[in-house]
Amino acid sequence: MTCAAERLVFFDLETAGLKTNSAIIQIAAVAVDSRLCEIETFESKIRFDVAKASREALDVNSFEPTVWKRLAEQPHKAAKRFSDFLRRHATVDMISQRTGKPYQVAQLVAHNAAFDGPMIQAWYKRRRMFLPASRRVFCTMQRAFWLFHEHQAMTPPENYKQGTLCEYFGVRLPENEAHDAVADVRATVELYRLLMTGYNSRQREAA
Repeated sequence: MTCAAERLVFFDLETAGLKTNSAIIQIAAVAVDSRLCEIETFESKIRFDVAKASREALDVNSFEPTVWKRLAEQPHKAAKRFSDFLRRHATVDMISQRTGKPYQVAQLVAHNAAFDGPMIQAWYKRRRMFLPASRRVFCTMQRAFWLFHEHQAMTPPENYKQGTLCEYFGVRLPENEAHDAVADVRATVELYRLLMTGYNSRQREAA
């Protein structure tokens, strides 16, 4: 597969709790090419049982009942639409263990993939649906860990939360959109871009 065909799908979830069996209430994703140019976006607000949700999680996630009542779709429909989106941007070669035939899945990227990766995988598994994405999810948090480890002349941030790293690298995230999946996933794309070039740019500023 040529580099020009490679794509990444950055995604972000908003959930009704912190456990892997918590409901996903919003999915947003941005597919980019090998130069990180945006190709297509995805967003879905998803119906869920508010009575079973963590009030703290809903407060953090900017949940608005009137918006969800008007726009939210059933989980199965949202999962089907997201699968279709992922298939349109699938570039990771796989071989079926059952048939031996080749197929492709999407390469996901998230901030704190240790949370979002298992969450989306468990969500699909509960619906007995196939998630057309690699189980290995790239992580901008882990990328930041390595950047500061490899370039110890850089002063590390206070923590590696998305908001902290965005502030460190100058990624603008409007306050009124914080913790909204659409805003967060766009910030993750820009953060990844700056993590790849951030060391050199900050070195030039210091000079």
